[in-house]
Amino acid sequence: MKKNKLWTGLASVFSFLLCFAIIGTNCAMSYAGTINGALGITTSKLVSTGDEEAADTEYYKSGYGELNGENLKKLIADTHEQTVTEEEEGAVLLKNDNSALPLSSDKLSVTLFGHATAQPLFRNSSAGSGASTTEEGVGLYQALKDAGFEINDTLFNAYVESPTKRSTAGFNFATKETTTWAFGEEDITFYTDELKASWQDDYHDVAIVMLARQGGEGSELFMEDPEEGISQLALHQKEKDMLQMIQDSGRFEKTIVLINSGNPMELGWLDEYGVDACLWIGCPGEKGFEGVANILTGEANPSGRLTETYAANSMSAPACVNNSYSNQTWTNLDEVLANTGDLDKEASYYAVQAEGIYIGYKYYETRYEDLVLGRYHADGSAGSSTGNAWNYTKEVIYPFGYGLSYTTFDQTLDGVEVGEDTITATVTVTNTGNAAGKSAAQIYAQTPYGEYEQENQVEKSAIQLLDFGKTGLLQPGESETLTVECDKYLLASYDYVGAKGYIMSGGEYYISVGDNAHDALNNVLAAKDAQGMVDLSGAAAAGNTQKTYTWEEKFDAEKYSTSEAGVKVTNQFEDADLNHWIDGAVTYLSRSGWQETYPVAVEVTMTEEMMEIYNGELYQKPEDAPSVSDFTQGDNQGISLVTMHGVDYNDTQWETFLNQLTIEEMASLIADSFGTKEIVSIDKPAVAVGDGPDGIGGMVSAFDEAKYGFTAPTNCYTSESILASTYNKELIERRGELLGEEGLFLGIMELWGPGGDLHRTPFGGRNFEYFSEDANMNYLCEIPYITAMQSKGVNAGAKHIAGNDQENNREGVACFFNEQAFREGSLRGFEAAVTEADGHALMQGFNRLGLIGCSSSAALNNQVIRNEWGFTGHIETDATAGATEGYKAHYTTNLTAGTDSYCLDFSGTSARVITEAITSTDDGYLLGSLRTAAKNILYVTANSNVMNGYSADSKVVSVTPWWQPVMYGAIALFAVLDLLSIFKLTRIIMKDKKQSSEEEVTAA
Repeated sequence: MKKNKLWTGLASVFSFLLCFAIIGTNCAMSYAGTINGALGITTSKLVSTGDEEAADTEYYKSGYGELNGENLKKLIADTHEQTVTEEEEGAVLLKNDNSALPLSSDKLSVTLFGHATAQPLFRNSSAGSGASTTEEGVGLYQALKDAGFEINDTLFNAYVESPTKRSTAGFNFATKETTTWAFGEEDITFYTDELKASWQDDYHDVAIVMLARQGGEGSELFMEDPEEGISQLALHQKEKDMLQMIQDSGRFEKTIVLINSGNPMELGWLDEYGVDACLWIGCPGEKGFEGVANILTGEANPSGRLTETYAANSMSAPACVNNSYSNQTWTNLDEVLANTGDLDKEASYYAVQAEGIYIGYKYYETRYEDLVLGRYHADGSAGSSTGNAWNYTKEVIYPFGYGLSYTTFDQTLDGVEVGEDTITATVTVTNTGNAAGKSAAQIYAQTPYGEYEQENQVEKSAIQLLDFGKTGLLQPGESETLTVECDKYLLASYDYVGAKGYIMSGGEYYISVGDNAHDALNNVLAAKDAQGMVDLSGAAAAGNTQKTYTWEEKFDAEKYSTSEAGVKVTNQFEDADLNHWIDGAVTYLSRSGWQETYPVAVEVTMTEEMMEIYNGELYQKPEDAPSVSDFTQGDNQGISLVTMHGVDYNDTQWETFLNQLTIEEMASLIADSFGTKEIVSIDKPAVAVGDGPDGIGGMVSAFDEAKYGFTAPTNCYTSESILASTYNKELIERRGELLGEEGLFLGIMELWGPGGDLHRTPFGGRNFEYFSEDANMNYLCEIPYITAMQSKGVNAGAKHIAGNDQENNREGVACFFNEQAFREGSLRGFEAAVTEADGHALMQGFNRLGLIGCSSSAALNNQVIRNEWGFTGHIETDATAGATEGYKAHYTTNLTAGTDSYCLDFSGTSARVITEAITSTDDGYLLGSLRTAAKNILYVTANSNVMNGYSADSKVVSVTPWWQPVMYGAIALFAVLDLLSIFKLTRIIMKDKKQSSEEEVTAA
């Protein structure tokens, strides 16, 4: 009986382990790419069958020379230096009363206030570099220590030991944890008498207060947060109490506030609490706090300028009425969910972008001009934070382009040349102060807003960024003349009602140089002989007519009616306008009537016609679809992938090359798991990609110890908003170059970045990884960034195209808009990535364009991106994670609408669905779409650094990862042990039965 129990138990255990091993192995094989990436395993290797020295196979060369450990150390040092420089030039000095900064060397005995000093925000939670923790990074405390500060450790250590933690109620890609929301600041009771005593007799030269605001991927900042029910960007009671305590103590000679946030806080309270200086530092990345310390001591002179508006009331942006946490659900939601069969979270919400083009400064400054000129009811109460007549100085604290320096500069507009396609502005910048520093020359423009524009609903910003340049380091009294060549195309407006294309308005145009958008507009108003202008404080401002240039243009609807790719540019997104479906459903904000058109919440009842589209399964096999047998497959001609390097995308050789592939091989390419598997038949290696934009993350985010003799994480750069705030194209280019170099050393063919979406509202959870609230700024920043990265063979995939401007309800939210706003806003943020920088990859947004998801929009992917812009490369979804239901699972629709690959499809669901759909229905049309997708992916791969070392004689051999035989071995072992246990148990049972039978016979 004891043996019976023993073997019964063992059989049960081994059966359980066998089942566990089988299930675990199947699961592991589904996510093999993830496991291989985490273990640093590649599933292919290169075997040369010819003379390795016969040809130069280093198609993309590193500026550091040979890819070895010594040169890698140089690269890592340069990436760290870059991060410090980005912070020094991107941090924005917002307030500096009585030259409170820089601090003198004998006044560095300080107390750090705010829990963020112990929990600094290196970066918000999202994909990208993981080198953003205190283990790899340098926080504020260490940076100040290294810079010679004496710090009050009593208070700092109390913060460190406190259980208080800041968290976002979202998924953290660094820790792989989902957290609940926590504001992360100490209650006033935390500051005991013992802690207060720590700054009474020492450490009171300066109180340095750091305040953090954290969002992230999937984590929008709250319009009404759980703690106080107020804007998360407002000053909270715990912070008020802390600041009041500092002020009431009377012990500190100066109070300096650091804003550690990728989102603009409401800062109208600085004077109230006696703050002497305020510095926005964004998210400094791995080493950027060293740059913060350098600014505080004067080792660096801040030269950053804002790329978004700092409003007194973060809710005053008209976009806040219907976007972010103001999204609504369909009034007939139950019917919608019942009829669409979609997932609740992906089908419930819509956002009506009734603000049109008036995002950020384009709203505040345009309404200001109309207020000054006394027109269009700009003085109405609609949109006013006070509830009274709208007043610019009550609404804006710091305008777009604003930033102070430790010195002063004078800028003169020497001349403007208006050409057929470009506008060249010459600006001389002189350092008129007492410290060396850099200055950004900001070139703004105003285009006509007349009868035609009003009749055809062509909205115009009173001032818009046209371009920018930045000086080198100027010594006191030194001058530099900058020549900024601006693209005239950026002055065109999209007319979706009349011309149904881009127009150059007829009338008077203005070019203005200004210290910021508001200053530039005052200069334009001065040129118009306007009266009543004010500066930021509300004092009278005269403007400077010498900083403006004026000329006339005739109305022209032809100049930009055809794209540079030779395709007619006309309306493609009329069905994304809610008024297309429901007449008069939305009134778009118009400067022709601020009071009358200010956005209101829009309630929508979805019609049956809308539901049919919204369901998303739009693809049906065409009646005239070819047969699968009409295509050549598996005809191996011995053409390897590397021989396609440099072959023109439209060369017929690509068709012969594609004929070598089978359906299964092509389908394997579309399921992207931070890279794709090898295809031995065409000698395509397994490849890895990175995910940014503040660093190369993904599955391969650390340098290979076996290859370089040591390992280190890839660098975490400053947030993209800090990079843009440098207004330094050379520095932006250098970021792209260094990311490309890291990609070379890692063997990464592609990086998903930069981020090109808009800061539509101040609350965007990923505003930190997008450049700006201004589409022209996004456009201009992308060009040097992408061009430099791709020069190293790392394809830059700008994301998330398009309209992915919020994290709240981001998956499936239906965004309704008019085409002018979309063309000049969300789309323009990506346009230069293709048309100017020749980028070869794009990642889509999770959102819908009207009723149709970005991944299912042929208008977006095929008509605009590929046809109008002339894009060659591949377009990928945002993370599908192998979805089997909901709008992400519309694989056939997406593929035929121009989507090439599916992000984070570790299980290969997309490949299986597409293969089954082609083979079971003999759908040659769908197969043709798959061939196109395969071509796009292979074109990008062939023209990347992963081809380095490959020649026509090279062969790719599959390598089985070591863990797979181990898992199969475990199955075999447990199967043998299970069978043995069952065999033993069976023998014992049979023996017992035999013995019992014999005993019964004997007894009888």
